[in-house]
Amino acid sequence: MKLYDFLILTEQQQYQAVWDEGTHVDTLACDGVTCLLYAVNDFFVEVRYIQEDNTILGKTEFKQGEHLDKYLFR
Repeated sequence: MKLYDFLILTEQQQYQAVWDEGTHVDTLACDGVTCLLYAVNDFFVEVRYIQEDNTILGKTEFKQGEHLDKYLFR
């Protein structure tokens, strides 16, 4: 699955694709929120959630840039 194919999915299908096809790469604590980095083929998805009540706050899709840098340069 390429990034474009991922983006045309519904939000629910996108999360399912991350869980089914993604590989967990790293976990960070970001401003009181847990950030999970997944690799899905040639792009990354960061899922942000609150661990205490298991609430997903959102996700960000990217291939490079500042979102990836925070995992690489810590």
